[in-house]
Amino acid sequence: MKQHQNFIENIYKELKDISKIYAGSNDILERLLKLHVNCIEALALCKQLDLISQVEGKKYFAFSYNNKISRAVNRNLFIMETNEIEKTINFISKEKLTETTPENITKALYTMAISFCSIIDLLKERDQKTPGTFFEIFACHWFSRMLQIHPKKEIDVLNLDKETKLPTDYIFDLGKNRPKIHLPIKTSTRERVIQVWAHQRVLDGVYGVGRFLGMCVCLSETKVDKKKLEVVEICLPEQWQVYQMFIAQMKRIYYLDVPNRYQVLNDVFPPINVRPYGDFFYEVQKIEQGNYVL
Repeated sequence: MKQHQNFIENIYKELKDISKIYAGSNDILERLLKLHVNCIEALALCKQLDLISQVEGKKYFAFSYNNKISRAVNRNLFIMETNEIEKTINFISKEKLTETTPENITKALYTMAISFCSIIDLLKERDQKTPGTFFEIFACHWFSRMLQIHPKKEIDVLNLDKETKLPTDYIFDLGKNRPKIHLPIKTSTRERVIQVWAHQRVLDGVYGVGRFLGMCVCLSETKVDKKKLEVVEICLPEQWQVYQMFIAQMKRIYYLDVPNRYQVLNDVFPPINVRPYGDFFYEVQKIEQGNYVL
C-alpha cells in the first residue's frame, strides 16, 4: 500500500500544478486515468464492508484497511473493472457520445472520484481538503474539456474608485453575447450550500440577472456511522427551495450520486433541476449556443 500511496500523492501534486495552466488538458486526463488504475489496485487490497443503507433503493458498502473505514460507496454506481472506465472515458475524449450513455458516464466518473476519495479516507487521518481539492480539479476538467475553455477564479467588478476583482467559484466565459457559467464544485453541500446561491446572487447583482448560468457539481450527500455501519443521506430540500425562490436561480445541480430527496425537486415549485452529472455531456451544445432553456 505504501508504494500506491507515494504514486497517488505524486500524481495528485501534478494534477494541482497542471490544472492551473489548462483545466481541460489531455495531460490531466492522462494522469486521471493512471491515478484511477492505481487507486483501484490499492482498493483491491482492502476489504469491502456492506453498510446498512437507510437510503431507499440504494445499496452501499465501504472499503476497510488497517482499522479504517472509507466513506460510503454506491454499489450500483461503482465499477471495479478499469478497462470499462477507460472505454467510457475514451468515448468522451474522442467525442463519440452516441456510443455511450449518460448513465455510463455518470458511473465511470463516480467510480473515478469515489475511488480516490476512499483511498484518502484510508491513508490519511480526517483529511477533507485533499478529496475536496481533487474533486474540484476532476469535475472542472470535464466542463473545461467539453467547453474548451479554461475557467477563471476571479472576475472584475464595477468600482468607481479603483479596479476591483471578486474571488469566485469557477467561471467559464463562452464569449461575447453568450452566457457565462458560474460553477461551484462540492464533494457534499450540507449546511454550506447557501454559499452556492449567495455567490450566484452577487454575480446577478453585479452583472444582471441571466448573464451567469448558475450550475453546481456535487459528489454525494452520504454520511456513514462507522460504529453502526449505517449510511444515510443528509439533505435540506426545503432550504434549497427557499434559496431558489428568494436568493437566486440555479439552473442545474449535477450529482454523481443523486440524493433521493433532491431528485424530487425537479417536479415541485420552484423547480430545481437536479440531474446526474452524465447528463451534462449531452447538454453542452445547448449551453454553447446560448439557448439553455429549462
